[in-house]
Amino acid sequence: MDLLRIWQEIDIKDVQEHILMADDLFGFCPGCKTPGLKLQDLHTCPTCKREFKYVTSKDARGGKSAEVVMRLKKKLPHLTFVDYDDYERLSSKNKAADLFKNM
Repeated sequence: MDLLRIWQEIDIKDVQEHILMADDLFGFCPGCKTPGLKLQDLHTCPTCKREFKYVTSKDARGGKSAEVVMRLKKKLPHLTFVDYDDYERLSSKNKAADLFKNM
């Protein structure tokens, strides 16, 4: 299977509420901060029951990004892969906007 990056408008809040952070072996739930989640066919966090729809990885940066994405897609075919840099940029932008909104 080939990988093709597609840009789509999406609500960042939905992504933040349903994302799984992953590396090669384990996942991390940002909702309850549970580390060490086994990735194979993971649909929800066993601790907080967060439903995962998206997955991202810091490891998917640079020249090895396609390899990382393919490995994660094999373990989690039901999740949509989100580019880590895009996710962090938009999350940080929204956090800054919320900070200034309360002043």
